[in-house]
Amino acid sequence: MKSDKSSESTQPLSPQMKQATLLASEQLTRSEIDLLRQKKKRISASYQKVVEERIKQRIA
Repeated sequence: MKSDKSSESTQPLSPQMKQATLLASEQLTRSEIDLLRQKKKRISASYQKVVEERIKQRIA
């Protein structure tokens, strides 16, 4: 028996949804995209440090 969520995810997007997605992505400037990428890298680096510290604690 399939769940309702899986059937919802396979339905194609309506033209209005596609247009709304396009408009939302057009609003970002190149500098905003670059800032988001930098933020993503900082978060990733911070998370990596936390993971490494926890691994060291388990080994010790």
